[in-house]
Amino acid sequence: MAGAGYVRLVVLNDNEGSPGLRNEWGWSLYIEADSLRVLFDADTDYRVLEHNSRLLGVDLSRLDYAVLSHWHRDHYGGFPAVARASPGLTVYAPPGPSFRLERLGLRVEVVEEPATLPGGLMSTGPLYSSEYGLHEQALIVPSPRGPILVVGCSHPGVDRLAQAAVDLVGGALFMIIGGFHSPPPEVIDRLAGLVDGYICPAHCSGEEAKRYVQSRYPTMYCGVRTGSEIVV
Repeated sequence: MAGAGYVRLVVLNDNEGSPGLRNEWGWSLYIEADSLRVLFDADTDYRVLEHNSRLLGVDLSRLDYAVLSHWHRDHYGGFPAVARASPGLTVYAPPGPSFRLERLGLRVEVVEEPATLPGGLMSTGPLYSSEYGLHEQALIVPSPRGPILVVGCSHPGVDRLAQAAVDLVGGALFMIIGGFHSPPPEVIDRLAGLVDGYICPAHCSGEEAKRYVQSRYPTMYCGVRTGSEIVV
């Protein structure tokens, strides 16, 4: 999987805040890979997204497209801000209530299987969570140091999403970032076996999971919060 010349990740919203920025329960990540600009998830509140993107130097009017991990409000609730800034923007989403974004004037492309998206990014395709009754996808971003996997809430299991990504790219991931949904230690152990770099638990991962990664895999732990920026 060929990598971009550089990748920049900016956390527009996470449960943990930073001075001067707004935050709430939700998740939104801006991805810049060379000239490609993508939004992964859109938080809960459009006002948070507008405020933070402005202060963090992210221009929502210049997005090439957006990706929605799953149909929970803390991931799609801020899309009114995106619709105002980028009318008609394409959003790649798993099966679900697409009308919630279409009524904003956004164009929803339903992803039903693993797919290569514009610019060479890849969707794992939707994995189903029987416990939560929903489909969820993750996004694979090529980077100079290897594939980066961006996840939303990992309802189907963060290890399952990571394994799907590894199967697609044919090797270990360089980084995984996003919500892990309070996984037990054995899930994190499986995840660590699929990552040859950094594990960045955020959003719904939970403090216990963060502490476990820090203590068991200290060289792999990467802490992120609202306003964090990672350049690869």
